[in-house]
Amino acid sequence: MNLKIEKLKKEDLEEAIHIYDENHNLKTNYEKLLKVYDEIYNNKAIHNIVAKLDNKIVGLATIIINYDIVEELKPFLSIWNFGVKKEYRRKKIGTKMFEYINKFAEDNNCSFISLIAENDNKVAQSFYENVGYTKEVGYVKLVKKS
Repeated sequence: MNLKIEKLKKEDLEEAIHIYDENHNLKTNYEKLLKVYDEIYNNKAIHNIVAKLDNKIVGLATIIINYDIVEELKPFLSIWNFGVKKEYRRKKIGTKMFEYINKFAEDNNCSFISLIAENDNKVAQSFYENVGYTKEVGYVKLVKKS
């Protein structure tokens, strides 16, 4: 198994985003994404990664460095859009992605990592706990879509 975790490249966008869309039964606005991609890619706080198995994209995650302004001013990391293609789950790909994310957090002096899993997504919750995360109480408020 030749698995590589790397920063998302523009030419890999559609294949990578398809993982999220497929896992959540959604349709990303690719035209809009292509217009803002360079701005996202060049933002040092945002790091989109993909897992490639034998050069095929099988995993995706967005990791964002949040710069704290209290206490010791240590940054922390947020994880969004994490997903592995259904047919590639239980092959340690997600675990390898989290190893990459943990190293990235350490390299960027982050004090902690946060992520959100939907209440009914017990599989994801179990996975996150298995890779060392603890369940806390969090809240989300969706903003009215325009």
